[in-house]
Amino acid sequence: MRFVSIFVFGAMVAIVACGTDSDEPSGTSGGSPGANEVWMQNTAFNPSTRTVTAGTTVTFTNQDGFVHTVTSSSVPSGATAFNSGNVSGNGTFQVTLTVAGTYQYFCSIHGTANSGMRATIVVN
Repeated sequence: MRFVSIFVFGAMVAIVACGTDSDEPSGTSGGSPGANEVWMQNTAFNPSTRTVTAGTTVTFTNQDGFVHTVTSSSVPSGATAFNSGNVSGNGTFQVTLTVAGTYQYFCSIHGTANSGMRATIVVN
């Protein structure tokens, strides 16, 4: 009887430990960013290339437990450069991209315009 009680207790602990609570930032869609999102995850931007339509607000969410930045290195003619400053873990930064063209950006802590943590958004 004692074995059965211990087994049942262990099973209950396992069920509670596997509950549905999550440490993901609100608005995330589980295992991948939504259509207008970019995640800073595992010291990379996910996805590394995102395509959106002009006028879209892109939300960058820091999924890592340490600070990142979102710093433009190249924007289309007529577009405004952007720099998030430090974005802490679970923090977000938003930018509305109104000019069509290619926007390149990087994390100034973990990359440069030419290497490391960098990515691209194409605006149609």
